[in-house]
Amino acid sequence: DVVNWKDFPYAPDVTFWAGWNKEGLVLSFHVKEKHILSMYNTLYAPAYENSCVEFFFSPTSNNAYYNLEMSCTGSRLWHYKNEKGEKTVFNDEDLAKIKIQTSLPEFTLIDDRDGGEWDLTVVIPAEVLPEGFLESGREFTANFYKCGDKTMDKHYLSWSPIETEKPSFHQPKFFGKVKLQ
Repeated sequence: DVVNWKDFPYAPDVTFWAGWNKEGLVLSFHVKEKHILSMYNTLYAPAYENSCVEFFFSPTSNNAYYNLEMSCTGSRLWHYKNEKGEKTVFNDEDLAKIKIQTSLPEFTLIDDRDGGEWDLTVVIPAEVLPEGFLESGREFTANFYKCGDKTMDKHYLSWSPIETEKPSFHQPKFFGKVKLQ
């Protein structure tokens, strides 16, 4: 993981793996951090304010991208931004199709200042991805993130480095290359 901004040096221990088949993408995260925070107990919520992991990807590498943000207890955001930066927010029905399993109780309020570890696995089904996206050999760009905007130690980690002055994950030009094999 990369700490991109010196004003936010805290770096929780984060590992992840990704896989896929014709049914969908699977991402699994393991996090160890000093403060576990979940301030929302609903499906749709500003996950980035909590102990959160995120996956942004551009199927076409033309600055249009999808972003999925997931709290440690399963609250989430799922958006699409086109190349002009116009945002589409997916409805609750599509949001519910994205299956998340977390080691913490789902949609619970947590403020654990002793910290600890948590796991999150998400299945993003083919039906909410661009048509034909899940093909062997497909190349696209993406980034994986760990953040906590309202945790005791605000932090912003990424898999692929981001070269901006202030924290901003919405930077498709800094996504790394990914290939489905």
